Amino acid sequence: MKKADNIKVKITAIENFGAFIEHHDENQIWKGLIHISEFSDFFVTSITDFVNVGDEVEVEILEINNDKKQLKLSYKSIRPELKKSSEIRETGNGFNKLKSNTDNKVKG
Repeated sequence: MKKADNIKVKITAIENFGAFIEHHDENQIWKGLIHISEFSDFFVTSITDFVNVGDEVEVEILEINNDKKQLKLSYKSIRPELKKSSEIRETGNGFNKLKSNTDNKVKG
């Protein structure tokens, strides 16, 4: 098991800030967290919109702490529909829309 691997984990608890998990690897039990920011690039109203306690889900390993047997994980990184596009699209109007909306209101 290494960083960037995809693994299957079991959701053991859900808090406002993320979901706790367990992962069994050979004879070891790993514990970890999927932080709320790792569920989606879009606004997350509730983590239970994505997972519930007892669910088994696939996630990507972001960080491993071998000494503590802890994992930091991402749910969104292997689900493209949960990520915002990094591409900035030109609208053609640029700042013209802002200018036309402020011309009559701002003097100077």
